[in-house]
Amino acid sequence: MNKRRAYWFSQIFGWLFYATFMILGVYVVSSNFHLSMSLPIVVEAAFFLTITHIFRLLSKKWDWLQLPAARLMPKVLASIFLMAIPVYFIRVLVSYFAGIYTASLLSPANIGGNVIGNFIVLFIWTSLYYAYHYFERYNLSLKYEAAMNRMELARLKSQMNPHFIFNALNSIRALVDEDPDRSKRAINHLSNILRSSLSADRLELITLGEEIETVRDYLAMETIRFEERLQTSIDISPSTSAILIPPLMLQTLVENGIKHGISKLKRGGQLSINTYLDMEELVVEVRNTGHYSEKQKNGIGYGIKNTEQRLNIIYGNKASFEIRNENKNTVLTLLRLPTDIKLTKNESISN
Repeated sequence: MNKRRAYWFSQIFGWLFYATFMILGVYVVSSNFHLSMSLPIVVEAAFFLTITHIFRLLSKKWDWLQLPAARLMPKVLASIFLMAIPVYFIRVLVSYFAGIYTASLLSPANIGGNVIGNFIVLFIWTSLYYAYHYFERYNLSLKYEAAMNRMELARLKSQMNPHFIFNALNSIRALVDEDPDRSKRAINHLSNILRSSLSADRLELITLGEEIETVRDYLAMETIRFEERLQTSIDISPSTSAILIPPLMLQTLVENGIKHGISKLKRGGQLSINTYLDMEELVVEVRNTGHYSEKQKNGIGYGIKNTEQRLNIIYGNKASFEIRNENKNTVLTLLRLPTDIKLTKNESISN
C-alpha cells in the first residue's frame, strides 16, 4: 500500500470509528434513541475528515513540516482551535434540519464543552499526523546517513588499495634484478594479498584470523626485501581469531610501522603483533623499532588517516586508536575494538 492509499484508508476508517464510537455512546446514555440522532454525528465525522484534509493540504503548502517545534506548536494549536468551533455548529445545524434541535445545544456550557471535546479530538489527529511525518523523516535521515557511510567507506577503500599495491610493487621491483627467485616468491605473496584484497572489497568486516593470513604474506614479502634488517613475531590469542575487524586494517598498521619506522633505520629493526581480549574489547598491539614524533603525523599518508576514518564510520566512539612512543626505541600502535559486532561475514555494515 502506497502512502496516498494509506492516508485515505486511515482517514476514512479512523473517522468511521469515531462516528461509530460516538453513536454507541449516545445509544448507551439515551433512554429514547432513534436513528435520526446519529445523523449529526455522521455529518460531524464527515466534516472532521474534510477539515483535517484541508489542514493537511495547507500544512504542506506552507511547509509547516519543516518548522522547528517552537514555531510549529503555536500555529497548530491556533489552527485546531479555529477548526474545533465550526465543527460543533455544523452538528447543531444538522440537528435543526433533522428535527432534533433543542435550545440547550446553544447554551454556553454546551458550546464550551463540545468545542473543548472537538479540540481534544483534533489535537490527537494532528499529533498522530506530525508524529508520523517526524518518524518518516527520521528514518529517511538514517537511510541517508547509512548511504553516505557506504559511499565514504567505498571511497576510503579506493584510496587505500592502490596505495598498498603501489608500495608492494616497489618492493618487488627492487628484487627483480638482484634476486629473481626471491622476486618470484614475493610475487606469490603479493598474489595472495591481492586475492584477499579482492575478497575484502565485497565485505565490511572479516575475521582477525583471515586478516592475519594477509599480514603474514605481507611480512614474508617484506622480509625478502629487507632480509636480516626485518625481524618479525606474531602472537595471536586463540580467543581473538574469530573476532570481526575491518579488512586490511591491521595490514595497514603493519605497513606503516615498516615504512615509517624500520625502513628508515640503517640496521633495521623488529616488528611484533600481539592481540588479546581485555574485558569486552579486542586489543591489537603493533610494535616496531623507531621513533614517532608529532611532526611525522602529517606525513603518514592515506593509510593511517583512512584507518581513523573507517573506525569512526564503523564503530563511532566505541573504538580507539593511537600511535605513541613506548620507549625511546619502540613505537606502539594500539587499537581497541568492541567485540559485540553482530554482523556475519556475508553481511554489510549498513544492514
